Amino acid sequence: IMGKFMKKKNQYFVYTISGMWLIPYLLTVAVNGMDTVFMKKEPGIEEVLPVIVSFQISDEYEDETLAAQSVVARSNLYRKIEQKEKTWDMVSELYDESAQWTMVHNLFRYENAVEETKDHVLTVEGELKLVPYHEMSAGKTRDGQEVLHNSEYSYLKSVESNTDKDSTDYLSSIYVSEQQMPEELKINERDSSGYVLSMTADENILEGEAFSSGLGLVSSNFSMQNLGNQVRFLCKGKGHGLGFSQYGGNEMAKEGNNWKEILEKYFPEMEITVYNEENKV
Repeated sequence: IMGKFMKKKNQYFVYTISGMWLIPYLLTVAVNGMDTVFMKKEPGIEEVLPVIVSFQISDEYEDETLAAQSVVARSNLYRKIEQKEKTWDMVSELYDESAQWTMVHNLFRYENAVEETKDHVLTVEGELKLVPYHEMSAGKTRDGQEVLHNSEYSYLKSVESNTDKDSTDYLSSIYVSEQQMPEELKINERDSSGYVLSMTADENILEGEAFSSGLGLVSSNFSMQNLGNQVRFLCKGKGHGLGFSQYGGNEMAKEGNNWKEILEKYFPEMEITVYNEENKV
């Protein structure tokens, strides 16, 4: 990533000047930690939100898709603040050169997306909840209660996202040497969307998402095939499959749907509302 941003030295000047607005936030983070920036609930939250969204979704997506992701990011951020959770560690990312140049590149599009959706969040009966997202589903998103084994997440309903199957990245595979695998490896259980929930590796029970992540698979919706001295893992989709499919949402945006319509599709049990300091949504 760094290579393409270091080809022309004069780009550094442009990027540096464009990134000057980040300095107050970086200094605050360096001295007091990221939580102190967010917990103050000052207007700076809306100002730093474009940077957060830029880490979550590529600027190659449509404007309305970026807007939908902005609402997802805002919802999760304010939920963490309300529940006083420790926000994710962005310090290393903000100081990482390649990430920093990426943030500045086309940042205005993220700023526009945040401004378009200003103060809007997703809630369930007036409460802020976890709003997950992923790059691409395996054809339909997953059911929250089924995946997380908790009725608290029943608001995350499985919805069709068939356009994900049209992506050139929908299928991917990796090959692993048989010697690196357990002697006995089998899939025990899948959820209703086809994602692996549990596996047996010799005598050990493994959680599907943890196994796929540890092996470097892009999705836990996978199948296995023995090919000589190798095992082929064929994956469908990208990411955990819960909530907002960015690819599917982007296809909706291309068809003329706005950010509200996109979010209503992927979160049919949630309401789009305005975060308000007086009533805390």
